[in-house]
Amino acid sequence: MEIQRRGLMRRLVGFTWRSAVLHVLSYVVVGAASYWLIARRYWTGPEALPWLRDPEGQFVRNWFLPAQIARGILYGLALFPLRSALLKMGRLGGAVVAGLLLLVGCLAGISGDIETWVYTTTFHLRLFLAHLPEIVVQTLLYGYLLLAWERRSGELEKTAQAGVEKTL
Repeated sequence: MEIQRRGLMRRLVGFTWRSAVLHVLSYVVVGAASYWLIARRYWTGPEALPWLRDPEGQFVRNWFLPAQIARGILYGLALFPLRSALLKMGRLGGAVVAGLLLLVGCLAGISGDIETWVYTTTFHLRLFLAHLPEIVVQTLLYGYLLLAWERRSGELEKTAQAGVEKTL
């Protein structure tokens, strides 16, 4: 029983770590491309929205990486119970991850765009639409890469375990 518990903890920590790494990488790559190609005008210059923080300011520079690492860890913790089902779905599992993050995290979440639109005066349809392609691409990339890495990690673990059993 103790060995099973340790194995589960090892899988949880590994999955969560992979989730954090892939979230940060996909967020940085896709977010930077989106910012420079599509959304920059809402953050700087004459069309800048006054309630958005300066992306080059000290606050954002200080909190950007810790916030995204925390977000990736939380994604990993939330998705871990679904891990086996997602892996069994094959490629569709990556789309399911992306769909969950987009629909629940972005649109329907407690602080999602639906809530913002209804309860605040800061919802900005053009900003939302400018970032929507970024969110779709980033969550798809994250979902597919996470499950591919998880599949590969499971294969390596099985190979290592088979090698240990042969030597015993």
